Amino acid sequence: MKSIAKMKAPKTLMVLALCSSMLGACKEDEQDLLFEPARAFTPVNVMTTNGETEAKLSWNPSLFSNREETTYTVEVSTTQDFQSIATTVVVDTAYAVITDDKISIKQDYYARIRANAAGNSAASNWVVSPVFRITGEQIFLPLVSTEIKDKTAILRWRPTNGVTRIVLTPAGGTATEIVLTPEQLTARAITLSNLTATTSYTAEIFAGTVSKGITTFTTKEPSIFTYTLTAGSDLVAAAASAVSGDVIGLEPGIYDASVASILIANKHITLRSTSGNSNDTKVLFKEITLKGTGAGVRVNGIEFDGRNTAGEVNAGYFINIDAEPGTLSSITVENSSIHDFKSAFIRGNRAANNAIKIDFIKVDNTIVSKNGVDNYQSFMLDKMDINRVDITNSTFNEAGRGFISYATNFTPVARPIFFIDRVTLNNFGSGDRDNVIFDANANVVDFIMQNSIMANSPKPGQVVKGSAIRAGAGSSVEFKNNNYFNLLGGAPLAPLTFPSYVAMSNNKNVDLGWTATTTDFTLPAGSELRTAGLGGTAIGDPRWAR
Repeated sequence: MKSIAKMKAPKTLMVLALCSSMLGACKEDEQDLLFEPARAFTPVNVMTTNGETEAKLSWNPSLFSNREETTYTVEVSTTQDFQSIATTVVVDTAYAVITDDKISIKQDYYARIRANAAGNSAASNWVVSPVFRITGEQIFLPLVSTEIKDKTAILRWRPTNGVTRIVLTPAGGTATEIVLTPEQLTARAITLSNLTATTSYTAEIFAGTVSKGITTFTTKEPSIFTYTLTAGSDLVAAAASAVSGDVIGLEPGIYDASVASILIANKHITLRSTSGNSNDTKVLFKEITLKGTGAGVRVNGIEFDGRNTAGEVNAGYFINIDAEPGTLSSITVENSSIHDFKSAFIRGNRAANNAIKIDFIKVDNTIVSKNGVDNYQSFMLDKMDINRVDITNSTFNEAGRGFISYATNFTPVARPIFFIDRVTLNNFGSGDRDNVIFDANANVVDFIMQNSIMANSPKPGQVVKGSAIRAGAGSSVEFKNNNYFNLLGGAPLAPLTFPSYVAMSNNKNVDLGWTATTTDFTLPAGSELRTAGLGGTAIGDPRWAR
């Protein structure tokens, strides 16, 4: 027995040692499982979203945060050194919303964010956001050029509770506070009076002490006519005898210029209604012809009707640029109505490449309609050396085979700019054309279309190809804050496509129910399109959002 006991003792010691070793290993494994490194704050993207009344900061969650509730501290400052903290918030989400009761509007800020200490994890390092701001509300509606005069201006705003006052400040002058009356609040409009001509003003609207929007405008020069015509006068003869710089005033009534063209050769003149109202001043026209160096025209406050006295459509073009080479001045069409013509709204492609030069073409606060099915886009600007085209606050209904053509390949002296803002374009496209919104072919241009509504292409019974826009390599093409629907092309019909080089953002496809026969484009009350524009404003021609 003694010999047996002696043999078991070492074995027992070995077993005990082995168990002790295993227990030790188990404790080490347990310690490894409980080990938590300091949390690494790893935002691949710290993103900021600016809003009218708040700004949102968002980030990727911290690593190792899935076992416990993680909180974050967000500090906001106007400088990246964070010497002065404007506000601090603690959140348990991977985002934070900073409101306008915490920080000022229209002021740039930075935020720094860290995961707070929790359990065995220490607080993370700070991570700094990109710059952000609260833009402030914009309840002012877009200004209407005909409502801005030399001594008065009308401001309108969208329905907003609590509006109390407007502060009006002339450039370099003293601010004046205007307390809004119950009548003005009901109308959501105010007529400012006793203004100074050709002066820039800034108006800011408030609800108590909170800013609800800012707008700027410049009053017009006093309306001074070189001479005036009475209804029935010979407008063709008046234009022929005018000298460059003349402003011809048209008294209310009807003028017949449907037999011969209104020729403006080697001079720039203005045709303007004395009333400023296109509803009471009408010209029956054949076309306005611009010819030679210095030629140009500005029309304001006139209805141009392309029918003759028998009611027959007689006009080919509204403005037709002659083939004679030359450096023209400019074309401005504002506060007018042009309708019933067969071909192009403006045709400028008759001459050779670069033979016609012009500073700018501007169309504002104008309705153009009943453009017949023909071989031209509404704006036929091929081969022209042109610095800038601005088309704003206007409606084009039953337009040309396309909207803008600059499609003949050539080398302009200057890179042209095409700017389209707050335009309503309905019922256009025909003749199997491609790129029916804008076609620059291989020409290098700057093109911006924004805050606009386009619908219904092609025209009934017509076909177009499948692309919306074309421009040359190196062009800058932006298409933003627009709404478009029922724009179709190709065979079989499919939605028009936009090439990849078009920078598209914040566009919508809200079907408003318009057809080829629609003439009233008023946006429905409460429509999201009433706030879809830049700065939270309505899109399309502003007259349809009043």
